[in-house]
Amino acid sequence: MRADSARAESLAVSVKAARKDSAVTRDSLARAATRRDSVAAAAKRPARKATAATSRNCVLDFADSPPETRLLYNRLPDSTANTFIGGGFIGRCQGENNRISADSAEQFESAGIVNMYGNVVYEEPKKLRITAAHATYFTREGRLFADGGVVATQLATGSTFRGPNIEYYRVMPGRPVAKLVAPNRPTAQLIEQDSTGKAGEPTVVTADRFEDLGDTLVLGWGDVVITREKIVGRADSLAYNKITQTARLMRVARIRSVDTAQAFTLTGDTIDLFTTDKKLNRVFALHAATATNKDLVINAERIDLRLKEQKIDEAYAFGKGRARARTPQQDVEADSMRIVLTDQRPRQVRAIGGAVAKGVPDTLKIKSADRDMLRGDSLFAYFDTTRTPADTGQQTQIKEIRAFGNASSLFQVASKKGPAAPPAVNYVRGQRIFVQFDTGSVREVRVDSSASGVYLEPAPDSLSDTTAQKGGTKKPAGGKPPRAPAGRPPKPPTPMLAPIGSVAVPISRRLS
Repeated sequence: MRADSARAESLAVSVKAARKDSAVTRDSLARAATRRDSVAAAAKRPARKATAATSRNCVLDFADSPPETRLLYNRLPDSTANTFIGGGFIGRCQGENNRISADSAEQFESAGIVNMYGNVVYEEPKKLRITAAHATYFTREGRLFADGGVVATQLATGSTFRGPNIEYYRVMPGRPVAKLVAPNRPTAQLIEQDSTGKAGEPTVVTADRFEDLGDTLVLGWGDVVITREKIVGRADSLAYNKITQTARLMRVARIRSVDTAQAFTLTGDTIDLFTTDKKLNRVFALHAATATNKDLVINAERIDLRLKEQKIDEAYAFGKGRARARTPQQDVEADSMRIVLTDQRPRQVRAIGGAVAKGVPDTLKIKSADRDMLRGDSLFAYFDTTRTPADTGQQTQIKEIRAFGNASSLFQVASKKGPAAPPAVNYVRGQRIFVQFDTGSVREVRVDSSASGVYLEPAPDSLSDTTAQKGGTKKPAGGKPPRAPAGRPPKPPTPMLAPIGSVAVPISRRLS
């Protein structure tokens, strides 16, 4: 008992002496700083600026440490000290708004290093908390290096970074904005708050390396994966602004919906994501962009998707080159497009600037590799989006296409001899053309203003064996067909030119 009491008294004396020496050290540092300030006041302006840029050393105050704290204090000839602390401690750098706690620590004052071991917690009130198994604080640089299951929590928003190790650079002279660096494939949970302070669903991001600047801008590099609600994005790098709630995916960017009932995919060299009231409402792809869903494929230099409840509500395609939209029945090409969707199905396509629509003819009635075509300065295509819950797999049917300005149409008409026979061709042109469809097949073509056109039927095969159809002539010996008589070949039939009115094309009745 007496030995324990003696050790306790010795420890108390050591702690008091250490704190006294620490106070003496602080006084000496203060006097030295006063002398430096007086010298700087007498110097020229450049000299004063150089002195102001330097940072002072951390004077560690561990007065809040628990009673069982053990301390070994070694004062060095240069008036600095090495301090070794065990049994748990809580400390702070005097004059700085931070707090450090750990199971044990060691401070090398001349080098400006504080090593902490076991249950390390570094905290700046209302700003940041970092927990780790081990950490080193560089007092002169204002830098903390933490490793071993590190979790950095930004207290203002609740966003977190988790990884094997994290570096934190606190605000100090010459560094107006704090910076957090997380290498080695960490995971970030970014939480946004609305105007009332209510937190929304976190955005989860994984990358090879992160940098967070001032708790406002997050940068990520290397196989970035971002998950927001039911949208998953991938790219080579990421920039995320917490204030404006916008994100940019760069280099081989791709986003997709994980909801199979509302599936869509968007690719491009760069993709921007915009959020309002914690809801993703716009996705913008640049450079060789492609948007795909079940019934629609869009290709353009730029594609702008507007979302409602994670569904594509509108799509804009424009930029250098041509914009293209493909549906199961129609391909539309123009300088720019606007596509309106209902339940992820195209309802209306507006194509502006040298617009062309190409459609597949009715394959049950026509066997042809050619496609029907409609041209105009602008095209409006309308689709039938009505469906019952039982026909969710049914493809969207086109109802009508309207062409405006220098319009022309070319459609194939099924032969009465059946699908194997070549189809007839109906060509019309005018200022405006309206094409009606019935279950995907052309039902009526109407032309308005400056109308003209032609209807062409295929010519019969002049080399066919007509004698075989009469059934009275025998085949010549050897089974060879008879020679055609000498003379001019038969004259092809004259195309039937159809007069066209200003309201409807009379020959369109043949399309029904």
